[in-house]
Amino acid sequence: MKRWEIKKPDPQKVNEILKKSDLTSLCAEVLVSRGYDNMDMLVDFFNNDELSDPMMLKDMPQAVEVISQAIYNGELICVYGDYDCDGVTSTTILVKYLDFSGANVIYYIPHREEGYGINKGAVDKLKDRGVSLIITVDNGISAIEEAKYIKELGIKLVITDHHQPGDELPEADAVVNPHREDCPSVFKDLAGVGVAFKLCAALDGDYSIISEQFSDLAAIGTIADIVPLKGENRSIVKNGLKMFENSENYGLLYLLEKCGINKSRVTSNSVAFVIAPRINAAGRFGSASTAVEAFISEDESAKFGIDNLIMLNNQRKETELLILRDIFEYIDLNPEILDEKVLVISGKGWHHGVIGIVSAKIMELYGKPNFIISVDDNGICRGSARSFDGFNIYKCLKECEDVLMRYGGHKFAGGFTIKADKIPQFIKKVSDFAAKCDGLGGMVITADKMLSAKDFDVNMAESLSILEPFGEGNKTPVFAIIGAVVTKIIPLSQGKHSKIRFLYDEVVQNALLFSRNTMSLPFNVGDKIDMLVNMEVSEYNGRKELCIKVVDIRNHGISAKQYFAAKSCYEAYKRGEPIPQNVIHRIKPSRDELVKIYKYIMAVKRVSIDKLFMKFNTQSMNYFKLRIALDAFNELGLIRLIASRQEVHMVEVSKRVDLSQSTVLNKIYSI
Repeated sequence: MKRWEIKKPDPQKVNEILKKSDLTSLCAEVLVSRGYDNMDMLVDFFNNDELSDPMMLKDMPQAVEVISQAIYNGELICVYGDYDCDGVTSTTILVKYLDFSGANVIYYIPHREEGYGINKGAVDKLKDRGVSLIITVDNGISAIEEAKYIKELGIKLVITDHHQPGDELPEADAVVNPHREDCPSVFKDLAGVGVAFKLCAALDGDYSIISEQFSDLAAIGTIADIVPLKGENRSIVKNGLKMFENSENYGLLYLLEKCGINKSRVTSNSVAFVIAPRINAAGRFGSASTAVEAFISEDESAKFGIDNLIMLNNQRKETELLILRDIFEYIDLNPEILDEKVLVISGKGWHHGVIGIVSAKIMELYGKPNFIISVDDNGICRGSARSFDGFNIYKCLKECEDVLMRYGGHKFAGGFTIKADKIPQFIKKVSDFAAKCDGLGGMVITADKMLSAKDFDVNMAESLSILEPFGEGNKTPVFAIIGAVVTKIIPLSQGKHSKIRFLYDEVVQNALLFSRNTMSLPFNVGDKIDMLVNMEVSEYNGRKELCIKVVDIRNHGISAKQYFAAKSCYEAYKRGEPIPQNVIHRIKPSRDELVKIYKYIMAVKRVSIDKLFMKFNTQSMNYFKLRIALDAFNELGLIRLIASRQEVHMVEVSKRVDLSQSTVLNKIYSI
């Protein structure tokens, strides 16, 4: 179960916007709930088609001068990129632009094993090839020592980056980064590809040709790097998505075809969840150069590269499943780990390029920040971390820096390198840091508003498209439906997915639950439920229909506040922490309660813990008490708790079991 926050847009502000605009009421309510509550703010949100002068970026004039001179002199220029999607698109755009401009240009992207950013070994190779100018894209701002080395070799260096600078800037002919404290540019949140895009515009003297040629790639990199889709990023993505239809990039068009994406209907979601993962797969499992070559090629050879990307992405998915399987096995053998505030899990030989994705999935599954560590044979380990509000990954890593070889990241994600023998100390330090963190109550899903009968309308849902592109900083709208009555439950795809029909506010509608088996649903026909949903319009045989997709669902009447309070208290108890005196009387299950819970498990044979909680949700039953009952049953061999799946499985017993023999119950009763 996840926490919900349901916003209530101010009706007065909504009405003011409706009087002065042609927005639908649903659009106006979403915007007001997100803080766009006056016309000036709305104008800024919608009217951002113009990008600011690229020359406003600090050192951009110097960068243009150095690069232009190198082109004129016929010097060998190297574009030095990064192996993620942002780095690939940045490299492709700048290499293609310089090539169009008549430059003598090559590119270099390090393999993941070389590590992120400039390395001296790569610089030596470039020196041997005769490179006299290196231009970084999506990296370089932290390359202090490497920049000095490049200068010693007599190579010119232009850095373009978007990551946060440290206290010292690298020695270079130009350092273009909107996050420089002395940078006068208005918009700061560009992705690396946004900075590269602006560099091309500065070199060309105009955005128009650059936009026509490269907006599609710029949109992909911007979406993939999860920068806020506001201001100039919104403009880059909005224009880029339009450009797909007329794109001349042979490799990109073939990728769309292979992925079954209509080039006239490319959305930010299709980029984020279909296109970007395939580009990222190159840097994770092979060489990012595979992706760059596919997008640079002007002939049939691009197809070979794209087919390679698809193959590598399939390999990525298989590897991801294998790592998750290892983690689930570890959790089942060590279920107590799930009682920790923050999870730290390590395994031997896990692929470095995938542990970040795995970390994000573990956070989604268990609602906890986590650090996933891959242990190599040489004792050098790489880790990746993901989090949410309440636990700052970067601050935690900084607190652990004395046991780390290196680290980096931000509030919600990070990476690090550590020696295997330091992992126990790292776990202790992470636990100590977590103990000082307030608000570690779990992930939160925010709904823009509660739906009413008038909102269930195709035109209303269709009007939401004006708010696109959706992504970081401008999420797909989420709506709340509270107290709907289930009138029908329909299995789809042989039970893999489900559809429910419900009555709400005198309106009957259907909702889709993807990857939710009908048997796992915690409610029956006739029950009241609460849902968080997305609304969109689907079209079939020329007919438009309202499509409601469930984001999260629970039985009506569940107090999430009480659930999470009891869950937090239970986990603290399992960690050996004292129980508050005012709750002790509420956590001891009676014999009648134990019997009722066990009889239900006997009847259903297999059930999720959350479904069991919703079934027995009463004033007298809470999560803590339920878990004590399940722990006792598990101890006595009456059930089997599958920690990794948070499920209860019935076990056949051949003799009578005495509950008084349970140490779990005796311990809790003695408090």
